[in-house]
Amino acid sequence: MGNETKGTVLVLDQPTPTLFVDYDGALHRGCALLDEHGDISLDSGQPLFEYAPLLAEMLEPYPGVQLVLTTSWLYKLPLEQVISYLPPELAGRVAGTTAHIKARFGDFKLGIERTYVIRSYVFSKRLKNWLAIDDSVYGAHDLRTSVLDLEPHLVLLDSQRGIGDAQAQRRIREWLVDVHTDKSSR
Repeated sequence: MGNETKGTVLVLDQPTPTLFVDYDGALHRGCALLDEHGDISLDSGQPLFEYAPLLAEMLEPYPGVQLVLTTSWLYKLPLEQVISYLPPELAGRVAGTTAHIKARFGDFKLGIERTYVIRSYVFSKRLKNWLAIDDSVYGAHDLRTSVLDLEPHLVLLDSQRGIGDAQAQRRIREWLVDVHTDKSSR
C-alpha cells in the first residue's frame, strides 16, 4: 500500500438560487455614515435603500431566491437591525450573512477580502446557483479554482450607481431567468 491520500472533492450541488447583497453602493448610492446618535446617512446625500424596491420588484416572480448579506453594516450593528432596514419583501428572504467569515491578511492587502468571504460562503454551503451584487468584489481571477470560476457570478457595481445601473439590472435579470430555466439539466 502506498501513502496516497485522497482529498475530498468539492461539489457545488446546492441548487437554491442565492443572491449575495451589499448595501452601500448596491441598494443605494454612496457609503453609509453612522453618527454618535446612531443615525445613518449617506455620504452621497441620496436616500437610504433607494434601490431596495427595485430589487424587490426584480425578485418578486422568483420566490425561491434567498439573500445572503455581505454588507459591512454587520460589523457595527446587530443583525436584526441590519435586516430591519430592508423592505419586508427582501427581509423575509435573508437566509444568512458572511459576517462570521474572516478574510485572510493577504486578501486585505490585495483588496479582495469581500470576494474571498463570498467564495468561502459558497464553498461552505456548496452553492451552485448564486450571484453577488457588490461594489467591492475584486480579485475574481486571483481567487478562482478548478471547481469555480468566480467571474460569471460577480456583478461589480459602481458605488455611485448601485443597482440603478441598467447594465447591473440586466445581469441580475439574466441570472434570475437562467437559474429558473430548465432545471432538469442542472
